[in-house]
Amino acid sequence: MQGSAMTEVFVYGTLLRGLRFHGALKGATFLGPARVRGRLFDLGPYPALADGPDQVHGEVYRVDAGTLARLDRIEDFDPRDPEGSLYRRVVRRSWLPDGEFRDVQVYLYNARVDPRRRIPHGDYRRHLQSLRGKATP
Repeated sequence: MQGSAMTEVFVYGTLLRGLRFHGALKGATFLGPARVRGRLFDLGPYPALADGPDQVHGEVYRVDAGTLARLDRIEDFDPRDPEGSLYRRVVRRSWLPDGEFRDVQVYLYNARVDPRRRIPHGDYRRHLQSLRGKATP
């Protein structure tokens, strides 16, 4: 990944370690668990992050331009048509466990969400575990 522009990205759903699309981050540098402000919603096959006052849990990675383009395709984000994309990639502040903050790219859902589908604790992995009957304490 040397020699190309690097971007820090916050992931919160199917790109998390151990989940369906994490392989798209092969070669990326894991910087640690983190949180961003927002609200998380369950859309069925994947989650949606929307603006809001809550905290959403996820992970931060440093990625090269090729990986970022791959993530854009997964998230159905077209940088030439952000408003026509399923998700928009925007800059948000994230917080790591030690209190350090970083400005990172994050994918925000670009449509209305059903408020009844909100994941109140903001943790997609924990939400999936609870759906499987394996809720963590």
